[in-house]
Amino acid sequence: MNKIAAVLTGGALALGVATAAQAQEAGPSFSANVGVVSDYKFRGISQSDGSPAVQGGLDLDFGNGFYLGTWASQVDFAYGDDETKFEQDFYGGYSGAISDTVSYDVGYIYYAYHGSDWDEDYQEVYGSVSINDLTLGLAYSDDYWAATGAFYYPYAEYSFALPADVSLDFHVGANMFDEEAFLFESDSYIDYSVSVGKDFGGLSLSASLVGTDISDEECFGLDWCEPSVIAGATYSW
Repeated sequence: MNKIAAVLTGGALALGVATAAQAQEAGPSFSANVGVVSDYKFRGISQSDGSPAVQGGLDLDFGNGFYLGTWASQVDFAYGDDETKFEQDFYGGYSGAISDTVSYDVGYIYYAYHGSDWDEDYQEVYGSVSINDLTLGLAYSDDYWAATGAFYYPYAEYSFALPADVSLDFHVGANMFDEEAFLFESDSYIDYSVSVGKDFGGLSLSASLVGTDISDEECFGLDWCEPSVIAGATYSW
C-alpha cells in the first residue's frame, strides 16, 4: 500500500490512501518504498508549498488479506516559525477478491503532523470496490484536518494499460464538508488528476496533472489548488 502512488493520482490513498487489493501470499511479507515528488499534493492541494518533498513508507502484508503500514512525507504549510515539518500516516485494513474481476479494500488511517503546536491530526475510515480497471471508493472523517468537522470523500478512478507497459490513470474526487470551515465560503470542492507512469524493476516514474476547482481566493489566498504537473520517482523493495 503506497501512498506515493495515491498522491500522484490525486487521491490519498486514493484517499491520500491507495485502495488496490493486495495479493494474498503464503505468509507475512515486508516491503518498503522511498521517493521524491516535485510537489506533494493531497486531494488536489499542495502540502509542500509547491516545493519538492521526500517521502517513504513501510508495509506489512500478513498474507491473508490483512495489512498494516506507515508512510511519511515532508510538508510545508507556510506557517512561518511555528512550522509543521512532516506528516506521518498509520494505516491498517483488509483487502480481498470476490471474483477474478471484482475486489475490495476496507481500512483505517490516522494522519499525524509533527513540528507545530497546531492540532492537525485526524483519522479516516475508507473502503473501495474495484471492477476490472474501475475503482469506486469512499473515505470518511469524523473531524477533518485542523478540526474542521465531518468530511466525506467519494471518488472514482480508472486505469488503462498502454503500449510499452505504460499506465494511464484518471481520478476524480468530491471533497464534502459538513461546515464551511476548511474553505472560506464553500462546503465542497472537486479534485482531479490524470497520470502516466512506468515501472523499471523496483523504480517507478510518474507524471501527473493534478488540480481542483478551487479559486486562489478560496485556497487560503495561495496558488496551491491550481492545476499543475507533478513529477515523481519511487523505489520499492
